[in-house]
Amino acid sequence: MLAFSAATVGVLAAAYAGLRQVGTYPDVEPTLDLDLQVFGPKEVAIFQRLGDLLLPPGGPMPGSGGDDESIRRMDAFYASMPEHKRRLSLGLPLAFEHGTGLDRFGARCFTRLPEDKCEGYIDGWADSKLIVKAQLFTALKTFYGMTYFERPDVLAAMGFAIPCGRPT
Repeated sequence: MLAFSAATVGVLAAAYAGLRQVGTYPDVEPTLDLDLQVFGPKEVAIFQRLGDLLLPPGGPMPGSGGDDESIRRMDAFYASMPEHKRRLSLGLPLAFEHGTGLDRFGARCFTRLPEDKCEGYIDGWADSKLIVKAQLFTALKTFYGMTYFERPDVLAAMGFAIPCGRPT
């Protein structure tokens, strides 16, 4: 009974630490001016920053993972999910914004980090030995793989022909 009580207190403490940050999110003004179906300013700000780190602008590939087209495609991808999966998946950007319960109980905000700290923060996720963090990072890369790398301009830059009948 004592172990159950201790576990309950631990779960409640972790939930409080995360909810106090999620409930009071700073106003963000994304640079995006599109009619999005699912994303609000919070998700846009997080995905723009993550996308620009994972798939930076410049180089041989067009745009970036955080440009307007990538965000629009990510939003459309989320909109196509069944409602129960969408609600679950919308926790992904929050995990990167606030960290996990194992990561100082969500003591940071990714979008508030100075630019020079962001790359180290993402590298911490990529190199994590914790299974949960590694799985979340893999899920993030998968979402970008299914949105950014399916763009016609990106496929053309990689030298792939776009199959007939494929939506653009």
